[in-house]
Amino acid sequence: MSLVGKMLGGRYELLEKIGEGGMAVVYKAKCHFLNRYVAVKILRPELVENKEFLARFQRESQSAASLSHPNIVNIYDVGQEDEIHYIVMEYVNGKTLKEYIREKGRLTAEDTVRIGSQICSALHHAHSRNIIHRDIKPQNILLSEDGTVKVADFGIARAVTSATVTMAGADVIGSVHYFSPEQARGGHVDKKSDIYSLGIVLYEMVTGVVPFEGDSAVSVALKHIQEKVTPPGEINPDIPKSIQYIIERAIEKDCNKRYDDADEMRSDLNRALKEPDGKYVKRFVENDQATRILPAIHDPGHPEEDKQGKSRGDSSPDPEEKDAGKRRGRIGNRIIVGVILVAFLVLFFMLRGIYLREFARKDTIVPGVVGYDEKAANKMLKGKGLVMKVVQWKNSDTVPRGQILFQDPSEGQTVKSDSSVEVTVSDGVKKVTVPDVENLPQRNAEIKLEDAGLKVGTPEYVDSDKVSGYVVKQDPSAYTKEVPVGTEVRLFVSTGPRDHMTEVDKVIDLQEDMAQELLRKAGLDSNIIREYNDEVETGVVYQQSPDPGTNVEKGRKVDVWVSLGKKVISHKKMTIELTGTGEKVRVQVVRASDDKVMYDEEHRPSDGAVQIPLEDSGVQSYAIWIDNVYQGTRTLDFSRKERERE
Repeated sequence: MSLVGKMLGGRYELLEKIGEGGMAVVYKAKCHFLNRYVAVKILRPELVENKEFLARFQRESQSAASLSHPNIVNIYDVGQEDEIHYIVMEYVNGKTLKEYIREKGRLTAEDTVRIGSQICSALHHAHSRNIIHRDIKPQNILLSEDGTVKVADFGIARAVTSATVTMAGADVIGSVHYFSPEQARGGHVDKKSDIYSLGIVLYEMVTGVVPFEGDSAVSVALKHIQEKVTPPGEINPDIPKSIQYIIERAIEKDCNKRYDDADEMRSDLNRALKEPDGKYVKRFVENDQATRILPAIHDPGHPEEDKQGKSRGDSSPDPEEKDAGKRRGRIGNRIIVGVILVAFLVLFFMLRGIYLREFARKDTIVPGVVGYDEKAANKMLKGKGLVMKVVQWKNSDTVPRGQILFQDPSEGQTVKSDSSVEVTVSDGVKKVTVPDVENLPQRNAEIKLEDAGLKVGTPEYVDSDKVSGYVVKQDPSAYTKEVPVGTEVRLFVSTGPRDHMTEVDKVIDLQEDMAQELLRKAGLDSNIIREYNDEVETGVVYQQSPDPGTNVEKGRKVDVWVSLGKKVISHKKMTIELTGTGEKVRVQVVRASDDKVMYDEEHRPSDGAVQIPLEDSGVQSYAIWIDNVYQGTRTLDFSRKERERE
């Protein structure tokens, strides 16, 4: 049943259905309170009575609402109205990653790194708060029109602190093509399961296909546990080795061989295009070298076996072999003497070199070069007969770039001349590019700046046409030339238009048209609710919400209850001509205002016509059905005293 047009919580108007899954249906909606579009996820009505599903749905709202990150779909509100359980979340105008892959076939290395890095950032944020997603797949990753990646649907997420072991016989949650082996086995699931699923997503991005297909979900799950993955480079030779290595590490079947966390994976992805050989990626390579048969090593002096293959037991060599053996013996003795002589000479020169290096060199005291610039330090060490060796450049918040931070050996130690002094040189304050946070919610902007290593200054709140709580300006501006880590960024946050608020007037005791006009002048809309009231005249307002004097945003709807007067119940009869050829036909009369069935009985068509007794009030319309075939609508006025003729 479609809920399009329904108002939830007095503020969320459902506009159109934009998606659905196993648990819920998602609608695009308009928030009349903040005048913005949102997405509303509604639990399927057939699942409301299922305690397990309802608990899972409620867990989703609690888990996801605790997350606040620019790459995670924001949760705005959670509610229940009658039997409708719903979550209100950020509306992302764009497409899913699955749709994007289908459009492109295969993604470029640049696209893969850009998208994958943002997913890693989202997962790192969730994992740091002990929340795992458990269902990472392209369908749950949204791409906004400005290129921002949003991870959605923490619908089966769980806090790590709660039980994360799937009990025997329980359903394994997730999407089988992106399962981790431990998920497929129904075992313990943690952040490394999300990393595996992300690895499968990256695999699909660069190849256009998932690594495992099968006739059933079970067969695919078994492949995740048992079968090796075809290297993505064999399917798409154009991808850099670095990306292939990152994927292969992420989808290791042994979780101990995967990335320790999503931030480590993001760091590798960000290096992938600069270092396409991928040598920096830590990979676990199994020793698959087969056992080899080595050729036998023959000892010339050992009678084990001669070149004719004679055995030990053959002790009768011929004379020619005896003479040849004597000649070989003389040659062998000369070789042995030569080897000994060469070994002696080598040993002599080695000992001489050691003496000259260690005993003939003068002692010298190491000078202190910490705090000097690189050039001056090198000159000082040379003057002492020492060699400066730069072993590292390291960022420093206090020491200018090019100055020595550390040295080894330290100042004052005695060493031999020509010794090396290892130094670490300051690379100055680490610099970063200021990210663009304009048009983001204030909290999302703050997180993005903090993730970049920047400080958030005291915000300034300004009037703006933009939605209240959104950033309208930043200082320094986005993509400014690199600034030092820790630089303060000031945010200018919208408070909404100056005149965006108004006070609700009292409309109780006014006629309906006067009440609507008064609300309209105040910039408000009205939602008229007509009900019978024994104490209030017809057409007069007797109740309103919000109450008079309440400050609300302009454009909001005010619920106005208008009296239909005293409800008078009277009796009338409706004559219906019977149709059909069967022995009996079913006659139904349904009240149009609320779809209530007022009459439902069987009659013989041979009777020709039947009079239906009805009890109601006011003016009512009724739909007539014979054997589930619509016959038209009749209207009756129960307020009339005279007898109604049919």
